[in-house]
Amino acid sequence: MEQDILALKRAIFELEKNNSSNDKSKILSNIDNIISICESLKHNIEKQEKNMYKNIKCIGINTISFIYKPMLVKNYFEGDYIIRFSEQRTKDLQEAKALHAHNEFWIQHRTIKGNVFGSVPKELLNEKSIKSLLRSGWKEVEVDIIEVKGDYKSPKEIVKFCENTFRYYILLQEESTNAYLILEYKI
Repeated sequence: MEQDILALKRAIFELEKNNSSNDKSKILSNIDNIISICESLKHNIEKQEKNMYKNIKCIGINTISFIYKPMLVKNYFEGDYIIRFSEQRTKDLQEAKALHAHNEFWIQHRTIKGNVFGSVPKELLNEKSIKSLLRSGWKEVEVDIIEVKGDYKSPKEIVKFCENTFRYYILLQEESTNAYLILEYKI
């Protein structure tokens, strides 16, 4: 990376030197060179970041349908949105007579980290509950269930892997087996 940075400095120096000559073809060539070096730097950094978490071994074990409550804001921790969201989620589940099914599922799976805050497997709900939740703004989504292989004492490395790999996910630990599972929501 240091070589790329030195090359970028040289290219900028060349641009400055050629700028005073008013030779547009040299200036455009310098700019193209700078762009190429920057793209190479960006590619190398992204490649390093991906390789950093390569040692996390995962295996897809299933894909199932969930019903989830979408977040309506980008920064959900700002103000009291998450509190109001949680209250509405509970109200929606109660009205749909789905709170028990929701709680039973999440009691068996300890949430470690994620960015989906209201969901329940569709197969645990009856048709009436599903229709009620959908009328309340919940949506159906396919979720890949991914098991993390290996012996991890701390989930920190897995959390970083999830943050860098999945757009919408929940990392959880199954209470009965202590296995780490990643729910990847195809939102």
